Amino acid sequence: MANQIKQAIFRGKKYKIVWSTKDGLGQCEHPSTKGKKIILNPTLKGKELIRVAVDEGIHACCWDLGNEEVGEMSESISNFLWELGVRVIEKEQE
Repeated sequence: MANQIKQAIFRGKKYKIVWSTKDGLGQCEHPSTKGKKIILNPTLKGKELIRVAVDEGIHACCWDLGNEEVGEMSESISNFLWELGVRVIEKEQE
């Protein structure tokens, strides 16, 4: 299981991080939403978790960009990070 963080800040706005299998791989709520959330699927692992997390982070930072542009960016950035050796460290069960 990845380190299931509870919150993150993007461009000065706090997002609650929700881990749920109900909403696909990931979702990001509009930055002006009160109590805004980024939803990540807890079954994601490795490079796919990095890609989806980057994708939702880009949405949080640049809401006006379309899904196609964000998808291209998140794929490129996650591949770049993966080639640099960035990996998700699995958190031990508590």
